[in-house]
Amino acid sequence: MTGFLLIIFSALSHSLWNMLLKKSENKYAFNFFMHLVNISFFTILYPLIFREYMFFDLKVVLSAFLAALFFTGYHLAVSTSYRFADVSLVYPITTSSPFFILIWAVLFLQEDLTRVGVAGIVVTVFGTIILNKIKGEAIKLNKGVLYAFLAAFLYSFGALVDKKGVSQGNFILYVYSMSFFMTSFLYIFSRRSGELKYENVRKDAKWVILAGVIVFASFTSYRYGLTMVELSYATALRQVNVLFGAFFGLMLFSEKLTINKLLGTLIVMAGVILIRIGM
Repeated sequence: MTGFLLIIFSALSHSLWNMLLKKSENKYAFNFFMHLVNISFFTILYPLIFREYMFFDLKVVLSAFLAALFFTGYHLAVSTSYRFADVSLVYPITTSSPFFILIWAVLFLQEDLTRVGVAGIVVTVFGTIILNKIKGEAIKLNKGVLYAFLAAFLYSFGALVDKKGVSQGNFILYVYSMSFFMTSFLYIFSRRSGELKYENVRKDAKWVILAGVIVFASFTSYRYGLTMVELSYATALRQVNVLFGAFFGLMLFSEKLTINKLLGTLIVMAGVILIRIGM
């Protein structure tokens, strides 16, 4: 039950920092400085709270480096897909990663899943796609769609490495290293834009700090939960962040409650219940 609640909490945290990112004026700079606050906050806490995890393990660091590569590739693929297709078309496709993860987890991790649990995964992902789909938008095989599928594919391998990384003993070192590498990669790929200046987020400074702390909470709670929950279940449960996102969208951004959103929400909730029963 603890692992289940940690994954749900990480989904809530994920939706919160996404909400703050959405509210920011310069999202490019906000995203980088948010991750910079995360790794800075983590660096301060490491010797204070996680002292028992202060030992080096090369295998853990290498796993974190590989996971960061996959997750960075995922972010780049998503960003590129938005250049060729609308968000309403791309995002539902990127949420299909749990289908790939289900296959990899059974093949490479030999996860023993129940039929009810697998049904819950399928129902949850289906509900997520419905919730994010806009009526009348049909899937057309273009560059945007291809990059969206690439994003889902890359994320699935990153998740696989994630599970291996947190299972090697020092999960705090793994999360810290992954956060460090992701922040570094984000800087390397973004510095040419000229937008990574503090002046671009000065007005949002307090929100950047809050978002960075929330990213820390999201990263650590999800990986800690992953040490207790099967990868297939964890990644599907993480999809409930769309429910929190939809709620915040209604409350804070006055977004409309469509039939798709209502139906998708009910389907996702049903999927989460099935996963909990099947765990």
